Amino acid sequence: MKKLSITVCTCACLLLPAAGMVAKFDMNPGKWEFTTTMTMPMLPQPQTTTTTECVTEEEAKQDPLADLVDDGNCKILNRKMKGSSLEFEMECNEEGMITRGKGVFTAKKNTASGSIEMIMEMPEMPNMPNMPSGPMTMKTSWQGKRIGACD
Repeated sequence: MKKLSITVCTCACLLLPAAGMVAKFDMNPGKWEFTTTMTMPMLPQPQTTTTTECVTEEEAKQDPLADLVDDGNCKILNRKMKGSSLEFEMECNEEGMITRGKGVFTAKKNTASGSIEMIMEMPEMPNMPNMPSGPMTMKTSWQGKRIGACD
């Protein structure tokens, strides 16, 4: 169970760097700083992290959702560009446990933001009586800003 939660959280967090990788977003390549906040029932409070990364011109041309489907467990069900925003829906199947979600990325030259909400149907676990069963919602939101040229 812990592995699955980590996998889903990692999947959601992979969206963060991908926000900088779509040419249609009109996002400038360079060094970016992203602040991400994740909330889910298994966490005692929202978890916020800040990371920096270099977004090259080549990366800016890649599909931002490709990392989510690389392992074959997730698929994109719907994607739609609206101006500088990409809206999408996805579904993941990790050993029979289905997780569905929807999200959005927006980017305008030197700023970016986005969010994703994933809902996992938690099975009853007799060996873990304190673990709640039923739907569990995980939410991740982020904001990014270009902070200069890559080193």
